[in-house]
Amino acid sequence: MPESSPSDVATRLSLSEWKLAAGSLLEPRGEPVTGPAIPFVQPCDASMAPLPRAGMSAMAVLSVVALLLGPVGSVAAMVLGWAARKEIDDAPVVRGGHGLATAGLLLGALLTTGWGAALALGAWDLTYAHGKLPAAVESEATEPVATTKVMPESEAASSTPGGSVPQKTTLQRIGDLTVVDVGVDVRTLGEELAKQRAAASELGEKVVVMTTRDPCEPCRGVEQSLTDALMQTALRGVRLVRVDIDVFQEDLDELKIPWNRYPGFFLPALDLTPRDGIDGGEWDDDIPRNIAPVLGAFVRGQFTTRREPWKARPGSGVHL
Repeated sequence: MPESSPSDVATRLSLSEWKLAAGSLLEPRGEPVTGPAIPFVQPCDASMAPLPRAGMSAMAVLSVVALLLGPVGSVAAMVLGWAARKEIDDAPVVRGGHGLATAGLLLGALLTTGWGAALALGAWDLTYAHGKLPAAVESEATEPVATTKVMPESEAASSTPGGSVPQKTTLQRIGDLTVVDVGVDVRTLGEELAKQRAAASELGEKVVVMTTRDPCEPCRGVEQSLTDALMQTALRGVRLVRVDIDVFQEDLDELKIPWNRYPGFFLPALDLTPRDGIDGGEWDDDIPRNIAPVLGAFVRGQFTTRREPWKARPGSGVHL
């Protein structure tokens, strides 16, 4: 085997040293680095996707639909609207319809108030039509209302139904009520009633003809009750024209106004014949608490439950 030349040895040594040096560089120095692995994140992670759209609250929708169900539905709309708002506030991401729920709540409150007022008015009207005054009216003070006469005392005789008939027609104000006593000097009762109706029309009053007689205790009971607060409420805006049946019996017959039961109360038609009438037999004792509900309902055309049905005479109650 040929001997290596010094240059070959140097070359080999140099290569060995180079490998040794290169190996030392590749080997790790010191303690190895340890720790949690760093996860690899994809550029489009699923967590970065857009959130799903919030669904409409069923209670919010029902709160609006319930408004169509009348009074009960209005109350239900308020309850459902409030519950829907709470549900949406607790989970705004998955529930929507906050504005719809608010609308149902507010409209429910508004309609509940309206229904309550309408039902209260209907109950009042129904009670009044059956001959009863509202409790609020019955609780009013019963202090007598002052009577103010329009005609001078020197021109009028006693104007009470139980007293003598005045010579001339007299008029007096009793609180909110106008009372007229037809005098004996009128040409005809028909002319006087037409005159009183014209005067009442100018003042926005309703004419009620009352038949009386002397003596007549029920008539006196009605007259003494006129100043009572219940009667004032029942007959507010009424012109009560009192006619003595002994003095004007023929005129009453001509106008088809019954006079056999007194006191009688009649609503004249356009031709001055009665279109409706009642008498004192519709109540018991002649006191304001008994009289006022009946007369109040009668003058407003709401007195339907009667002891004696109205029977018009032939040819009466003609509406022209």
